[in-house]
Amino acid sequence: MTTDAIEDAVVSAACARGYTINSATMATVAIDLAGSKLDGDLITIPGKGSLSVLDYLRDLHDRAPSGFSRLQQDKPDEERTITEMRRKRPLDAAWHARHARATGITKTMMNEIARNRA
Repeated sequence: MTTDAIEDAVVSAACARGYTINSATMATVAIDLAGSKLDGDLITIPGKGSLSVLDYLRDLHDRAPSGFSRLQQDKPDEERTITEMRRKRPLDAAWHARHARATGITKTMMNEIARNRA
């Protein structure tokens, strides 16, 4: 398995516990677990043995608590900010026309916007 599979397992375990992990902390995960293998819910680290994904997540949280934040829970409409409300608004025809012509990073970012609004 690749490091990506291990990172996905760590992110999934964090999400299951109501947390999201920032990119700087995910870089630490990649460094910590480079060359490791995932076998079920155990991470095998070369020359060091193995540990469960949950144990690794606990250790990571202890070392870098600022890298974790609580997942956002849905709020009632009266408590939503303008930005949150804008995300729920459908995209207009002009936006779709620009999206059709976009390329590169712009296209990637517009695809993400479309995915988040779907």
